[in-house]
Amino acid sequence: MELQQSLHEYVLSPRNAYFWKRVLHSAIFNFQSLLTVILLLICTCAYIRSLAPSLLDKNKTGLLGIFWKCARIGERKSPYVAVCCVVMAFSILFVQ
Repeated sequence: MELQQSLHEYVLSPRNAYFWKRVLHSAIFNFQSLLTVILLLICTCAYIRSLAPSLLDKNKTGLLGIFWKCARIGERKSPYVAVCCVVMAFSILFVQ
């Protein structure tokens, strides 16, 4: 409990507020970063569901249902997700 409290104080300290604001600001308002985060989330959820389906299947609604929905998108639209990942990798490696 003490470790959790100290971690909470560290993350929310005024010294780190600028860092977290910058991280969130750059990921939300940079479209390419937002797409990268979404693609990584979809791929990660689909991979986790392939290893342990019961982990994501028990939370189909609510906030944790987002991960189940991302896993379903990754399973059903896998050719499109794969093409998006290749395009994103090409864009990051050669365009930026």
